[in-house]
Amino acid sequence: MSKKSIAVAVILGIFGFGGFYAAGLKKGLLLFIAIAIGGALISNFISPGLAIVATIASVYFSYKWASEHNAALAAEK
Repeated sequence: MSKKSIAVAVILGIFGFGGFYAAGLKKGLLLFIAIAIGGALISNFISPGLAIVATIASVYFSYKWASEHNAALAAEK
């Protein structure tokens, strides 16, 4: 396995796809669904301006999972 680029994970996280890159299909799909539902609920029931919270969460988890992946690779060596 190779190292994951943190920058790519963060950029994809802005669009909701960082989880797929950083953690794979299962966790990525769960993150995407949670962000889509969370963003829609926040946008509809609270304020469309606060929907950015869902984007920030996606970026955070993408960054965190890519960092964990890279740390696990470093620990193996």
